[in-house]
Amino acid sequence: TRKTSWKDGIIGTRRRRTKRTTSILLSLATAFSMGFGAQIGDFFSARAEFLDDSVKSEVTDLRVKQLDGVDFYSKSEHSNEDFSNLDLRGTIWVEAELRNTNFSKSDMRGAVMTRSIMPNADVHGSDVSNVLFDYVLLRGANFEDAVAVGANFIRSDMGEMKIKNADFTEAVIDRYQVLGLCETAEGVNPYTGVDTRMSLGCDSFVKKYEGSGQGGKIEVKCIGKCE
Repeated sequence: TRKTSWKDGIIGTRRRRTKRTTSILLSLATAFSMGFGAQIGDFFSARAEFLDDSVKSEVTDLRVKQLDGVDFYSKSEHSNEDFSNLDLRGTIWVEAELRNTNFSKSDMRGAVMTRSIMPNADVHGSDVSNVLFDYVLLRGANFEDAVAVGANFIRSDMGEMKIKNADFTEAVIDRYQVLGLCETAEGVNPYTGVDTRMSLGCDSFVKKYEGSGQGGKIEVKCIGKCE
């Protein structure tokens, strides 16, 4: 039997990285063919750093395993499945069925979830920084303790989401969705130390429309302690 050496470890690591890069390139090519070229272009340029193992997640207690195979799950059915505690950086889930799917405690930085169906999905304690959640059905999803820094939630349904201790710093969220999230937002993210309400801007610039006042004037009211 041939003895293994430190060189075998290096070669194995290189093969895993090459495999991951190849799968991402294949995913990008397929996504372009599906009409998501502009979004995937942003993904490629802004999120490539997350494929570098030296760029560590802010969620310091993650213990993730590397997936085997091509990291491309678009237009696939994975409802009620378990993807927890996995390295899902840069994976592609465009238009996937992910009802009640478990993504908890996973490193999902830079993933593309565009137009996926994810009601009641479990993302608690995961790093979803810079993930594309645009046009995604997220109603009832659990984002407690999650780090969603820079994530894109444009045109997504975020109703009834559980967001205690989540960090949405610099996340792109429709204003009307922010108003709903601020109704239940509370806590401080255990990894970044950021207040959830502050990350959403609940107590600063977010104002709730209360209808017309007397004399045709518009009355606005802050959610929280606004001046």
